[in-house]
Amino acid sequence: MTIFRRAAVSGTAGGCAAAVTAACRAAGDGSTPYAPINAVAHCLWPGSAFSETGPSARFTLTGLAIHQSSAVFWGILYEAWMAHRHSGDRPRADATAAIACAGATAALAYTVDYHVVPKRLTPGFEAHLSRRSMFWVYAAMGAGFAVAALCRNT
Repeated sequence: MTIFRRAAVSGTAGGCAAAVTAACRAAGDGSTPYAPINAVAHCLWPGSAFSETGPSARFTLTGLAIHQSSAVFWGILYEAWMAHRHSGDRPRADATAAIACAGATAALAYTVDYHVVPKRLTPGFEAHLSRRSMFWVYAAMGAGFAVAALCRNT
């Protein structure tokens, strides 16, 4: 299986885990489950995506598509690191490597998303989630990467 095919699976798992976590955490942060994903669409609709809190095809589906695409992008990096760590004698991922690579990928994703790219290209979750919730969103993404890699080994 190629890195890109593996990344489609691990990125999708990571993206789904992050989206569900964002939705769950939003209620505790005083928002709606749809608001964090809607905010992702701010790169296309900067004037209205942050204030859209209900479900909509325009904001929710677009935000989810952008979010999942981004997660698959980060999944490519994750899978490349995993392939590099396991080239040769150990083709199967072990739990320690899967978790370490997932944590490093999620930390890098957060750093790039919030400290490198221009504001217009950030995910936008911060408009509806606390810092603590942001941690859990990125941790969930990393967990999704690792679980996908470990399930592939069974």
